[in-house]
Amino acid sequence: MAITNASLAEHATLPGLCACLAILVCVYFVAIGVYRLYLHPLAKYPGPVFNRISPIPLSYHLIRGRLPFYVKLLHDVYGPVVRVTPTELSFNSEKSWKDIYGSRPGHQNFHKDPVHVGSIQSVPGVVTITMADDVDHARQRRALSHAFSTKALLEQEYLIKNYVDVFRDKMNEFASTGEVCNIADWFSYTTFDIIGHLSLGESFGCLTSSDLRFWVPVISESIKAGAIEQASRRLATTGSRLQHLFLRMFAPTELRDQRKKHLQFSREKIMKRIQQTGNNQHRDFLYYLMNQKDKENLNQDEIIVNGALFIIAGSETTGSFMAGLFNHLLRPKNRHALDRLVNEIRGAFQNDSEIAYEKLVKLPWLTAVLEEGLRIFPSAPIGFTRAVPAGGDSVDGCFLPAGTTVSTCMWAATHAEDNFKDPYEFRPERWLDKANTTDKLGASNPFSLGPRGCIGRK
Repeated sequence: MAITNASLAEHATLPGLCACLAILVCVYFVAIGVYRLYLHPLAKYPGPVFNRISPIPLSYHLIRGRLPFYVKLLHDVYGPVVRVTPTELSFNSEKSWKDIYGSRPGHQNFHKDPVHVGSIQSVPGVVTITMADDVDHARQRRALSHAFSTKALLEQEYLIKNYVDVFRDKMNEFASTGEVCNIADWFSYTTFDIIGHLSLGESFGCLTSSDLRFWVPVISESIKAGAIEQASRRLATTGSRLQHLFLRMFAPTELRDQRKKHLQFSREKIMKRIQQTGNNQHRDFLYYLMNQKDKENLNQDEIIVNGALFIIAGSETTGSFMAGLFNHLLRPKNRHALDRLVNEIRGAFQNDSEIAYEKLVKLPWLTAVLEEGLRIFPSAPIGFTRAVPAGGDSVDGCFLPAGTTVSTCMWAATHAEDNFKDPYEFRPERWLDKANTTDKLGASNPFSLGPRGCIGRK
């Protein structure tokens, strides 16, 4: 009977134990919330309450693909500095670009934050130039700089013109038959073919054949998978089991497989190109990389992952930008900008055979149209996260503790009324008189800046 009573007593305490455990959990989370709201080193910076105590809101909008617009709305409400997660601040000022991404005398550079992740499937022990630490980044950039020199790019200018001619002919075909086409897709096919030839010495043939067109959406899905992985890193420590669990929860297997497919397709193309030898090799990006392989101690996997990066960075971003630019140029209210552009180009060249890079860069309205297009429709509208270095440092007049995650959100900066008058209006003329404009043109940095700025900005 005693055993029975003891057993009953033991079971009788289970509800109490559960209640105590629930109370302890609640107290724990309340304590964390109170600390993050009132005692945390970033407590003085404004932001929504939920953002200040949890990374969930920002991660949610990142997974939905709405992060730049969400952060822009937060800046509209809270000002130039917003606490978007408990440990992360977003800026939208011109000065913050220089402080976070530039090189300042007497200051350490801000390194990539651990939450940052690229769109390329990771390879153990290997990183792309965008993900490398300072030492590896400098080494890889030296090797890549030869491929992106003005001389090297001009050597391949005729290739770009050839593909643009094919694109033009395709558009003329659609116009003559009255067939409707999605011009955004055709911009993607064009840039994909161009980057294939510039990088690997051969076209992917998307303008003339449908055989490899399936690769274009694979790239888009790879970028989505990378964004979701970044969200998972905000929710849990990078590399932890919990972070990998979140990744599997939010990114379906078929989506994660797209990153693997892109790396696989890229590897096959790159290995085929590497095996080509002889004096008649096309001077593509891989040609220059292979020439620097021994000097800069590049291994084969580094060449492969950076080649896969070229394909994404040179095709999807450019195709997306062209679609956005034409979206604005073809709007009735912007007809004056289009007419002026057409007149400038036709006035500068008698026929298309005269068109050349060295002449195009001297056309002021064309340059202004491109600058404005990159401002109003940046291909990478997010903020690239950096970590404040040891000892702490200042950003836009705010001294921040070491380890704080910071970024300048491109979309928020280029669409802030404090930086640009009528920011949602397409006005190329704002770039014509840079000395006297009231716009803060330095708030638009579509290729970022500093030692880690886009190597393809030329």
